[in-house]
Amino acid sequence: MWEFMNTRKHVFVNTYDEGIKRVRQSKGKYALLIESPKNDYINEREPCDTMKVGRNLDSKGFGIAT
Repeated sequence: MWEFMNTRKHVFVNTYDEGIKRVRQSKGKYALLIESPKNDYINEREPCDTMKVGRNLDSKGFGIAT
């Protein structure tokens, strides 16, 4: 997958927002690899037009301290 993507620089985006916009405008022709917490957050917000496909690529824990 990396070799394919790396030879087609147009598939990369600079921000999550740019990637999410591209997914929404692509009508199923573009997929965004994104961390699962962000993916869950986006999928649960209107206009409810995105979804997770498949399983997570890996597992990581997150912590927030104050």
